Amino acid sequence: MRNADRPMDKAPSVSLPAHSVFRTPHSAFCVRLVHKKSSTFHDFPYTCPQRKCIHNWIVNVTPPGFSHCIHQCLYCYARDAVFAQESGGVLEVYDNLPELVARDLDRISLCPPVSISNTTDPCQAVPEVRREVRRLVRLIVERGISLLIITKGDATFLLDVPGFAGRPNTVVATTIEGPPEVLRLLSPRAPSFEDRLASVRRLAASGVKAVVRLDPFLPHVHEAVYGADWFRQVERLVARFAGAGCRHVICSTGRLTRKAPAGHSSSSLQRLEALLAELAPGTAEGLRRDYAFDRSGTSAGHLWRRPLRLAFHRRLRELCEAHGMTYATCQENAAEETDSPGLPSCEGHALPFCVKGLGGVFHPVEGCTALCHVRCKGVAGPPCGRQELASPGPLRLSLLR
Repeated sequence: MRNADRPMDKAPSVSLPAHSVFRTPHSAFCVRLVHKKSSTFHDFPYTCPQRKCIHNWIVNVTPPGFSHCIHQCLYCYARDAVFAQESGGVLEVYDNLPELVARDLDRISLCPPVSISNTTDPCQAVPEVRREVRRLVRLIVERGISLLIITKGDATFLLDVPGFAGRPNTVVATTIEGPPEVLRLLSPRAPSFEDRLASVRRLAASGVKAVVRLDPFLPHVHEAVYGADWFRQVERLVARFAGAGCRHVICSTGRLTRKAPAGHSSSSLQRLEALLAELAPGTAEGLRRDYAFDRSGTSAGHLWRRPLRLAFHRRLRELCEAHGMTYATCQENAAEETDSPGLPSCEGHALPFCVKGLGGVFHPVEGCTALCHVRCKGVAGPPCGRQELASPGPLRLSLLR
């Protein structure tokens, strides 16, 4: 899952003494700026051929962990991750990312797409987070690098970064797990449904490739809220995505955990069961029955049983395509099973590697999709000229020099 990748280093030990207190309608967060001491560079740790993710350079704006995101969603993947770094309720924000990224850019001649930020939300409404993300995005745009942002927040604050709007190699994917009633249960501290949809609309109107992640779509929660006819709400939802200017939808039905992580009293599956037991006990029983342990794809977890999952994704793909959008699933099915044909990757839009030119500015590699282990497997002359990249294993900086 995209908000559960592996960090490369331990929690930062150097911090600035100054801090601020950020208040939401729900609670107060103490924010602390910290220096990241090592390189930001890492890719998803997946090594299996079933990997669907493009190779990318993941830059996390905060350390991974529940304390570092104000949204605190019920199903939060980072909360259950073994690498989560807690900080006693302090939201830590890296304050030297552009400097670290620039240092690595000077060392390489080929740059993968940069993904911001996969463990916590990069557009959460915290001034320190947005300031550092804006600085980082400005660098990436100036250097010509492909960019992916995944958020529940409002990314339109980046429209004032010169050159951000209308870039052909930038994608902003806004996570909307369902209609308003579902969001109030799963992610009540994140922006509302209407606010997220408004962000999609404004981004699309500004020339940004605006994608919606219907992720995770948890069918038993939808059934508990809307009853047996819950798919009718999905039909309305898809129509609203299309009306906002979205042209591609990515969906997963969740990869949940049964075991509570260290320091927490419950797991994501247990929290969802407790929610459903209050709403409609029968749906809690259905969740226990229908989400079974599964090792397929890139990692183990509890997934919606495969026959149900396949039928849902195929029905949803048909619905999205009828509204003029393409469709992809995140990790849990092979592309040929449930994705729209002809996609460069799950992201729906090309996010190519870029090669360094004069003045340290990078330029997109024509014909590249960054899905190296699929598109360039066995290809004698891949677009970038680097046959060694055609592997599902994570990228290493040394391969890009």
